[in-house]
Amino acid sequence: MNNNNAYLQSHGAGLLKGVFIAALLLLSAVSQPVSAQQEVALNKSSFVALPGNKIEVKLDFDAVPPVPKAYTIDSPPRLVLDFWGVKNDLGAKSVDVKAGVVESLNFAQGNGRLRIVTNLHGMTDYRTFTEGQSLFVVFGEKPSKSASVAKAAPTHTSKPKKMSATRSVLDAYNDKTRVQGIDFERVSGGVGRIVITLSDDQAGLNIEEEGNNVAVNFSGASLSPSLQQRVNVQDFATPVMFVDAMASGKNTTVLIKPGAEPYDYMAYQTGNKLILDFKPLSRAEKDELKKNDFPYSGEKIDLNFQNVSVRSVLQILAEVAQLNLVVDDAVEGEITLRLKHVPWDQALDIVMKTRGLDKRQVGNVLLVAPAEDIAERERVELESQKQVEELSPLKTDFIQVDYRKASEMRSRIYEAKLVSERGFIVADDQTNVLMVRETVSTLQEIRRTLRKFDTEVAQIMVEARLVTASTDFTRDLGVKWGFGLLQGNFIAGGGGGTAPYFRDNFPADGGKTQLGVDLGVSPQSSIRLGYATSNFLISTELSALQSEGKAEIISQPKIITTNGKAARIQSGQEIPYQTVEDGEVKIEFKDVVLSLDVTPQLNPGDRITLDLKINQDSLGEVLPNGEISIVNNELETSVVVKDGDTIVLGGVYRNEVVDAVAKTPFLGDLPGIGALFRKSEVQDKKVELLIFITPKLIRESLSAK
Repeated sequence: MNNNNAYLQSHGAGLLKGVFIAALLLLSAVSQPVSAQQEVALNKSSFVALPGNKIEVKLDFDAVPPVPKAYTIDSPPRLVLDFWGVKNDLGAKSVDVKAGVVESLNFAQGNGRLRIVTNLHGMTDYRTFTEGQSLFVVFGEKPSKSASVAKAAPTHTSKPKKMSATRSVLDAYNDKTRVQGIDFERVSGGVGRIVITLSDDQAGLNIEEEGNNVAVNFSGASLSPSLQQRVNVQDFATPVMFVDAMASGKNTTVLIKPGAEPYDYMAYQTGNKLILDFKPLSRAEKDELKKNDFPYSGEKIDLNFQNVSVRSVLQILAEVAQLNLVVDDAVEGEITLRLKHVPWDQALDIVMKTRGLDKRQVGNVLLVAPAEDIAERERVELESQKQVEELSPLKTDFIQVDYRKASEMRSRIYEAKLVSERGFIVADDQTNVLMVRETVSTLQEIRRTLRKFDTEVAQIMVEARLVTASTDFTRDLGVKWGFGLLQGNFIAGGGGGTAPYFRDNFPADGGKTQLGVDLGVSPQSSIRLGYATSNFLISTELSALQSEGKAEIISQPKIITTNGKAARIQSGQEIPYQTVEDGEVKIEFKDVVLSLDVTPQLNPGDRITLDLKINQDSLGEVLPNGEISIVNNELETSVVVKDGDTIVLGGVYRNEVVDAVAKTPFLGDLPGIGALFRKSEVQDKKVELLIFITPKLIRESLSAK
């Protein structure tokens, strides 16, 4: 098998932050010679970075591997592993690692032995152990105290050698990482937190998203039967629904099943604790997160190359992208790639970053060259353009401004920094002409800019209708009573007067008899009744009033303005009122007006945004001091209305109901006849204010000329 599989494999392809992955090394061997019929082949390898700046190398064989003879060399720092009866099926004599303390690996085959020399940046501890048909080498870790020591056989060399330790299969099993606990809790923000506690931090770790599930795989970690179960955590109201823990051989998997709502998760390890936080997201946050985290959108491809020319890979990517390709002569060398289902533009970025390249795309032509060369070329081009600009002759041109003021357009050009130090612009608002002195290229840029700004502005008519409707109903019913009694030469009677009536003045019709009970209404329609004898008089007057009224007041201000410009229309009067200050009487005036303030903004689709302020004042009641009150109705809002549509901005509804009774004490409470000693008043008043707005685009002003 080729060395393409030397990349990331299942054992501990760590997805935690801080884990580095790259193709790496192979080691294999046997502790003692075996026959040709028992020869073992090394066919696969992978590596993963572990916490604590450690590197773990996994070697896969086609049979149970033998225990290698291992020893270290201090100067230069090296680890040498001799495998007897093992052949190398990787097809490579050396591998550049450049990860952690490991620089590279060299492979040497001969006399039934495979020797792997690991070139190190410095001496470091290590340990080895086997699982099934795989052998593991962990760099940067001190060996366990229980590790058995196997001394290497003497080897003739010109440099001193130091004995090292290897780890037996039994020792590895006894010291195997164990999953000690799986806990769940809900933290602030609706975050679901899963805490996985391990016996140590030696297990390989791989976190993958499988469909809508998140799988946490621990290689070389055991799980007790009591933890192999499903935990339902739906009641915690977090993105996590279930947590499943299961064991597979000598490995453990924790499967986390989130709900259907969008979420984001983060995983990090502290010592022997792995923590996963699942945070709920809105749909918009999820889309934005995907866009920011993964900006590539090209067609997805698979690439699997071993020591292939960089120029060949670029040619393949250009064919996938359907682009013409220009590659600089300085681009050379080989590259090893293994990409699965990766967008072509992401693959291109990976190749360029790996080889120190950069790209420029003009139309459908892609230029690839070393990043330093491209930067230098652009710098030279900029300097050349600057020199051309400084040496180009100046030309004077006159530009007519059609729809805007020349001085306004001059300000726009200077704000855009289109005028060089040698040039200038003069604006004449009377003729609406700009005098421009600049180079030919700058003049062309100024003209292009003016064509964007100097356009006819839309005009919008805004019409408001304020409708005030009122309904009044009043009904009054009352009674007046009077009586008189002859006593000697004068009459004593009930009524409001103080002087007695003399007999000679006794009225025969009772019309002027004073009324002792006055519960009448005024103004009124009334009926008078009276009864008189030689010495007694009684009279009554029944009065009633009923009135109904309806009124509707419509105010309709309208105004036309250009797009984006504020406008105001106002109509009304001024009401004088007195003020006294320091004993001095002054006359001041108060506006009672109907006004409309509006700023329209035309949007795509003929939708108009209106910033509105509407004010409707009216005269109210006359106050006891003789001044007149002012009734104010005001609205201030911002709305979006389609051209020609009418929208109701708001309304005020007021309903006043009065039901009053005045009566003579005791007499007014008598059943039946008590109604003759009571006055009743009923009032019902309704007032409603509605405000309508209709914006209209004046399309005649937008016709092309």
